Amino acid sequence: MLDLSNIELGFNILVAILLIATIVYAVILNKKLDALREAKAEMEGLIRSFAETTTKAEKSLAEFKVHASNTGVGLEKNTTKADGILSDLSYLVDRAEVVADRLEGDLSLARKQSPNTILPKGVQQSDVRTPKVGSPGILKTVDEKDKKSKELSPAAEDLLKALKGMR
Repeated sequence: MLDLSNIELGFNILVAILLIATIVYAVILNKKLDALREAKAEMEGLIRSFAETTTKAEKSLAEFKVHASNTGVGLEKNTTKADGILSDLSYLVDRAEVVADRLEGDLSLARKQSPNTILPKGVQQSDVRTPKVGSPGILKTVDEKDKKSKELSPAAEDLLKALKGMR
């Protein structure tokens, strides 16, 4: 028969080998758990840092929303103001067109009446000077001091007001 002591010895050796494997596995597992505990402290720090960053981002987002709202209100005011200026400019352009049409009519009437010389009322030929080529602005046909003393027609006054308003 088989010797029971040999079987018992075999089982004991097998159990010893399994115990050694368990101990080795436990040591390895213990090292990994220690590393995990150390990483846990680092993770807690990272999580705290992430929470603080998230809080700061939420505050910044709220400030951004307020700033965007204020900017939107300012932009709306500027748009309203620009619309008003646009309507004023449109009105001035319309008035200038009316005045230009009147002046054109007066000019054509004056050309028909006197084809050689076209001078406003009260302006004499000696008051007229020839403009220089390339001079900036509107051509001046009357000296400045004479201009102040002369009265302009209502159409010319409207045109001058419109042109001054467009600068």
